[in-house]
Amino acid sequence: MSESSSFHYYCTKSDEFKHEMRHIEQKAFRLYLLRIVTFVGFIALLITFVLSGYNSLCLTGSIALFLLFMSIVQMDFRLSCKRRLVAAKIQIANNELKYINHKYDEFDGGKHYSAINPHLAGDFDIFGNGSLYQYINRCVTGFGSKLLAERLSHPTKETNIIVERQKAIVELAEKPIFITDFRAAALAADSEPDDVAGFNRWLNEPSINIKTLRVVSLIYPILFFIQIILVALSVLPASTLCISFAFAFYIVFQYKKQIDKAHCELGKSGAMFRKYAALIRVIEKETFRSPLLQSLYARLQNGNEKASSAVASLYKLVDRFDLRNNMIIAILFNLVFLFDLHIYYQLCRWRLKHRDVVSDWFNVLAEIDVINGFACFAFNCSKETVYPHISDDEIVFDADELGHPLIPSATRVGNTIRFGGKPSATVITGANMAGKSTFLRTVAVNLILAMNGSPVCARKLVFKPCSIMSSINIRDSLKQKASYFYAELVRIKEIITHAEEHPDTLVILDEILRGTNTKDKQTGSIGLLEKLISLNANVMIATHDLAIGELAVKYPHIVANHCFEVELEDDRLVFDYKLKSGVSKKLNASFLMKRMGIIE
Repeated sequence: MSESSSFHYYCTKSDEFKHEMRHIEQKAFRLYLLRIVTFVGFIALLITFVLSGYNSLCLTGSIALFLLFMSIVQMDFRLSCKRRLVAAKIQIANNELKYINHKYDEFDGGKHYSAINPHLAGDFDIFGNGSLYQYINRCVTGFGSKLLAERLSHPTKETNIIVERQKAIVELAEKPIFITDFRAAALAADSEPDDVAGFNRWLNEPSINIKTLRVVSLIYPILFFIQIILVALSVLPASTLCISFAFAFYIVFQYKKQIDKAHCELGKSGAMFRKYAALIRVIEKETFRSPLLQSLYARLQNGNEKASSAVASLYKLVDRFDLRNNMIIAILFNLVFLFDLHIYYQLCRWRLKHRDVVSDWFNVLAEIDVINGFACFAFNCSKETVYPHISDDEIVFDADELGHPLIPSATRVGNTIRFGGKPSATVITGANMAGKSTFLRTVAVNLILAMNGSPVCARKLVFKPCSIMSSINIRDSLKQKASYFYAELVRIKEIITHAEEHPDTLVILDEILRGTNTKDKQTGSIGLLEKLISLNANVMIATHDLAIGELAVKYPHIVANHCFEVELEDDRLVFDYKLKSGVSKKLNASFLMKRMGIIE
């Protein structure tokens, strides 16, 4: 589906959802009027029943209207849920229309995940505003958000895993309705940020003997109601109720510490479980054909009980548990039913039954959450992307019309680049602002996407999965008393150590050793490249130092020179951002300084 087709798809869906919303609003208004009529009728007949000397017909009519009123309330509640769902779908369609126009600020940039792999994140804009994470992210769960961050920060090199994920992304990209339904189910839940930590603490608590809880919570209410009847019949004095009340307080107090702790851990998680149940329900309704998605679907099966039903039962228990926040209700329910004990028993039984599988259910949600994001990217940008092929040879990167996905297609310039073998070195020279640094980021970002099974922004890409090490955005540190130059040397040492331990490494460098003089920089840069060549690494370096290009003479089958040139037309600089063979000979710093009046 082309970009224009995806644009048309979202426009059509947005109109459909808005039409559906208007229909819902009309139905909601009719139900509102019916609620008023039935309630007023119920009250009127009830008053008539009393004033007419307890006419049975009036009583029957009053009861019938009350039951009708309650039925309408239930219908209105279900309609309200549907309204939230359709509103979420409208929001999703509108956001995707903005996304196609390269406006995606509504999505989280994941800046707080930068520490997972700080060098990769800082060098290639993985996180933050206008980042790759923000561009791909469609996650609706905390699990999924974190997993996506980890996948972008540490993409896998396992070919079979990449192929499985790619097949899953291909399949979901063909199911935009599923993608929308999955996300809408979460948005409609309107929950607070996921409180997974409290749930995990409760889930991993040691099991207790719940048989005693079961017996006491069942027998006490029965005995209490028998006692009430006997008191009402004057068989027992009313004072005997004090014994039951004392016992109720005593038994609840015995478990108070455990009950309070459970409520503390789970009290804020009800909405989260409701959201997860809705998400699992969307998955359970779908049919999948790719091996990975079929495997994920199978992991949600738990005998005869659906995972969605199990999680739904948990959020209902947690919702009921919150009744204890009302002191009057808590006292009354505990005196009559041992309410706290009963709910605590049900929670313990749920934990005992699902402890070993519930974490895996949430992992499945995280996986599909992540795949959804890549699939949405694939669907929206199918006209300008392609699914890459994995090479079985040594490190290779063979791309046609490779572009950066974060640059709008109207201004994006694609380039062809080929390098491979062990070792290899690609030296890119060019004037300031010609596009060297952007091209380095283009290669890295598309490689990260490819190793996640995602389509890439190119006409063709053949690649070999590999580690990515880089030195681009080095910063000094006052806190650690490290100068820029020292910080860069530390990073270079890390790169060399990694290349020694992992032969399949792509090293990306941008204008290294800026903290020293020109001669020293040149000597150090050439020495570093030769060191990496001796380690059989693949290197891509952008530099202004044309002498580095002379390494192609010394290593004719290893070092290749490419450049970005700039032209001067009508007293202005013109950049075409096209990668060319050879070493750049044109400079633009002095020209710009003259144009800006800095020098004569």
